[in-house]
Amino acid sequence: MKISRRSVLRYSGLTAALLALTGCSASSGSAILGGDFPDCIKKLFNNTTGAASDTASSAASEAAASSVAAGSEAAASSAVSSEAASSSFSLLPAYDADPLTGEARKSTGRMVGVMVNNIANSERQNARPQRGIGSADLLIESKVEGGITRLCAVFRDADTIPEVGPLRSGRDQFLQLLMPHQALYYHDGESIFCTQFVNVYGYSDLNIGGKSYFNTPVHPHVAHRDNRGRNVAYEHTEFTSGKEIKQAASNAGIGLTYANETPFFHFADYRTAASNDLPGAPAAKTINITHSESYKTRLTYNSWGRNYKLEMYNHSKKAYENTVDELTGKQLTFDNVVVCFADIAAYAGDSHDVQSVNYVAGGQAYLFTRGGVQVGRWEKPHPTHPLKLYTDSGEEMTLNRGKTYLALVDDDEWSNFSY
Repeated sequence: MKISRRSVLRYSGLTAALLALTGCSASSGSAILGGDFPDCIKKLFNNTTGAASDTASSAASEAAASSVAAGSEAAASSAVSSEAASSSFSLLPAYDADPLTGEARKSTGRMVGVMVNNIANSERQNARPQRGIGSADLLIESKVEGGITRLCAVFRDADTIPEVGPLRSGRDQFLQLLMPHQALYYHDGESIFCTQFVNVYGYSDLNIGGKSYFNTPVHPHVAHRDNRGRNVAYEHTEFTSGKEIKQAASNAGIGLTYANETPFFHFADYRTAASNDLPGAPAAKTINITHSESYKTRLTYNSWGRNYKLEMYNHSKKAYENTVDELTGKQLTFDNVVVCFADIAAYAGDSHDVQSVNYVAGGQAYLFTRGGVQVGRWEKPHPTHPLKLYTDSGEEMTLNRGKTYLALVDDDEWSNFSY
């Protein structure tokens, strides 16, 4: 069998590529063809080397340096371009993303969720515009009672929290989302059902501002009052800050360092600069969410910034208004919008209409990102399990890195939902 110089170069380059992809060292003799190589590759190279002549060996040695370098470079480039290959061949650093944004981790601080008032029924009963919510990495909205919604502003750590509020009481539908991540839950007061979850699941060590129902230990919150020069009810004048939250945690002996390994969502991998552009998905430029007759949310896609701008309906003015952070005057924007429809209803008995989210049942989920929409399901089978989003094919939905707005919406309002 005649071995040409071209054949030698081809096979030596292939050898280099296979070495790079499998992590083998270029040792001598048949060891190169042992171990992790597939049988078909072994056969190919054994047949070739068996037929090779001494003259071919000299040609191979002439080409070895350049072809090995070229083959290694091509293999490395191919592996880096593929997320699957990168994990298989360990060519990327270990994945260490921020659990709220999917960006490279910037902190080992404990996640903090702060309850924020969202009432807008009249001049006296008005919490808007809120302060500090534009700095949150995740903003959760859900109906609580009487048709009103409340917000939970979630920050990656206490150091990133500016003045935030107006502060309001806790509800278990928010607590249950934070529990799997060992987040600090910060509020002023809470429903008896929220305290029950704190008591049953031993969460009192991370619950600040709760009540002593069921003899549950209570850790007082630290806050300040500011009516902002407006004629608003006293209960809408309380604010806190990262500094005050850290003081309250210190008073309670609660640590604010926690290496959270559980991502809140599944994000596109920051190590490869991957993104989820939802190719072929239906367009979704305007999202209309109805929580109740008086509490509605609208998000509009901004193609220039590749994000969604948030508006909320003001019942007293009978009109939508931009949702802004009073500290900056800027409208809130989000890279991802997640809408989870759920069985939401008042707790049984004399509950004063305090709402319960039936997490165990799961429900339909919508992911909006990059101006498109993906439809699937969400699951959360236990209070200590994280919320998971799945496509119709059973894979986890992939959010783009950045800020997320998450809405828990009553199944009864599905007919009023549009995009």
